[in-house]
Amino acid sequence: MNKILILIISQCLRWAVAAPTWPSPVDELEDIMMLNTGYRARGFADPVTPCSKGAGPGRVTAAEFVRTAFHDMATGNIFLGTGGLDASIVFELNNGGGDNIGQAFPTSLTFFAPYLSSRSSMADIIAMSMHTAVRACGGPAIPFRTGRVDASEAGPPGVPLPQNSLFTFQNQFARTGFDPTEMIQVVACGHTLGGVHAENFPQIVPVGSAPDDVKQFDNTAKFDNKIATDYVSGQSTDPLVVGPSQAARRASDLLVFNSDDNATITTMADPNYFTNTCKSLLQKMIDVVPASVTLTEPIVPYDVKPVALQLTLQNGGSEITFSGDIRVRTTTRPASQISSVQVVYKDRTGSGSNEISTSVKGTAAGFDDSFTFYAFSAPISSQSSISSFTVLITLASGATESYDNNGAGFPMQDTIMLQNPQSCVTDSGGQKLLTVTAAVRLPATSAELTLSLKVPRDVITPELQSQTVAMSQKTIVGPYNIVTGTYLLEGSQAENTKFDVSAGQAKDTFKSTGDLGTTCVPLSSTGSSSSSSSSSSSSSSSSPSSSSSSSTSTSSSSSSSSSTSTTLSTSRVSTSTTSQPSPPPSSTSTPSHPGYTYQGCYTDSTSARVLTGKSQSTSSNTYASCATYCTGYTYFGVQYGSQCYCGNLFSNPTAPAPKGELECNMKCSGDSTKVCGAGNRMNLFKNQSAGPMPVNNVAGWSYTGCYTDSTSARVIKDKYNYDNALTIERCAGLCKGYKIFGTEYANQCYCGNSYAGPTTKVQDGECGYACAGNGAQACGAGNRLSVYTAV
Repeated sequence: MNKILILIISQCLRWAVAAPTWPSPVDELEDIMMLNTGYRARGFADPVTPCSKGAGPGRVTAAEFVRTAFHDMATGNIFLGTGGLDASIVFELNNGGGDNIGQAFPTSLTFFAPYLSSRSSMADIIAMSMHTAVRACGGPAIPFRTGRVDASEAGPPGVPLPQNSLFTFQNQFARTGFDPTEMIQVVACGHTLGGVHAENFPQIVPVGSAPDDVKQFDNTAKFDNKIATDYVSGQSTDPLVVGPSQAARRASDLLVFNSDDNATITTMADPNYFTNTCKSLLQKMIDVVPASVTLTEPIVPYDVKPVALQLTLQNGGSEITFSGDIRVRTTTRPASQISSVQVVYKDRTGSGSNEISTSVKGTAAGFDDSFTFYAFSAPISSQSSISSFTVLITLASGATESYDNNGAGFPMQDTIMLQNPQSCVTDSGGQKLLTVTAAVRLPATSAELTLSLKVPRDVITPELQSQTVAMSQKTIVGPYNIVTGTYLLEGSQAENTKFDVSAGQAKDTFKSTGDLGTTCVPLSSTGSSSSSSSSSSSSSSSSPSSSSSSSTSTSSSSSSSSSTSTTLSTSRVSTSTTSQPSPPPSSTSTPSHPGYTYQGCYTDSTSARVLTGKSQSTSSNTYASCATYCTGYTYFGVQYGSQCYCGNLFSNPTAPAPKGELECNMKCSGDSTKVCGAGNRMNLFKNQSAGPMPVNNVAGWSYTGCYTDSTSARVIKDKYNYDNALTIERCAGLCKGYKIFGTEYANQCYCGNSYAGPTTKVQDGECGYACAGNGAQACGAGNRLSVYTAV
């Protein structure tokens, strides 16, 4: 009876936290967290729904989300106030992953990357994935707080590994704030999902010993306490408890569970205790953050939330179209009980009570809540305009509910408004030209366009860079100045760039280039407003990414903008006319630098860099400075104006850009007369004094070449080992008595007497990963083997 009472109370208190006030810094993350399916769904739960879903045979994405969050947190130090869940893991995947072996981490981070924005840090996204994965698998709703700040470099090593001693485990968990009892509980909670992969830990799960070469922790594809009940009853199939892990001294779950004579794991066999304990400790885990970070209260859903609000000046200037959606939570009060939803607004002086009707636009759902969206689009006078509104819900019973945003009203400002119909993204010589038009209320005349650009870098996730552009005055329409700013976008920036327009302290914020059309519709100072009104009305159903506070009061918008948890580097562009970066140099001469042979304009990728020796980004980038920085390397490449890359080998496939030199068109940041690549395009130079690629021969073996491999069909597989101190010599020693061996992914060594599957010899440059134990040696790459034959 007591347990039932506790459950009832917990459900009643689930959203007892004060309702959020709109706009809030958490609005974007609240959308991502709450809208799994339906209208404006964000899709964050797609990879983990159902719980058994995975990116390949034997893989469970929900388990990979949980592991990614744990591994990111595990380098934290509560005594020093450093590390924790800070997204440093994005810098910790080189050389085969180190403490982060396997595809779980790059796959998860690649999925997370599109959700990165100025309002959703990668660290917050990783933390939220814990909530999403556990809830998708039937586990408790882990409270999720925001405000994490992304790290700019790798954290120290220290993720718990299967071969560790109990003393090491206890110290590693203590460093992150967990006592010995909590250590046992966290391991049980984490290992209720997923399993151990032979590819990553062959000493625990030998190749061919389990379906898909994966041994699951238990036999249920859900978040439950089977990991504990099986262990307590002596029926465990956990590969870290039974099997080869014992002889290999890697039975880490057995070591941990038995560390207090099985007392704690026995209590975890109670399903309610397991669920409540995991809810508490997994929240504690994702809340391990640097001492400088202050987290918000846990996110709770709005009962009523404005979405994609927009004010749009119409032709002639006498009217403004006010459009958007009102999202109503229908979890406890079904939409069938709602007769109507109205927007009741005050004019710009704070007076009046004007009603706007809405109509049902669509429905959406999360794990625990349902929502109905009510759309509206209505003309209002540009003279009297709007300052705030409330939402009035009339029920089928005749009763009414008024929502006033915690007494403040939902704020609006009309000092500056994005003109969506007059803004567009168009083709411009292989790039995309962004044109942003805004209406600025007289007597104000100046405005700025601020872009949050995703810029490629040497890790999976991009860097956010802020670029500010002065907007130039075009004309006057009614009581508004019409201003325009332009900017050249690179690659996917045309679809994923967020931007604000501002005039003084007033802002129209968090707009998305993906919501803009390919034609800018003219705005007339006279005439009918029908065409513009139609465009504005259609924009009310824009993509979910633009659903955060779009038109807000100055104070609210400013607060929301300043409360970002993502670090952006900033720069400013000022122009008097078109407000766009200057075009590249008009000279058609071939790039050159003394002592180097120019190779051409080559492709590159943020997720698979061609030159990985070292790199820098500088505001004084030139051919000479990059060549000096890359002294001792065979190649240097300049990219994206300010970036310089060095390397002796091509670490990943590359090719001349399809349109040749036309695609390397950004000015060097330190020499405006030269070009320094572009987004994912690099001007490549080779040192004329560099010899052929060094071959790392070892006694008794001869280098054969770089060959393709596959995780699902290994080319060499009679014997293998993962070694974080791998060198060519160590692999040769392991493979003594075999006819061939190959090194792969920096830390993998494979032995055999013949090729076990089809393979193709490729360019040596594709085997460009430095060996984990010797940075001067090449040890294959992803699905690439550096192969040696016995002589």
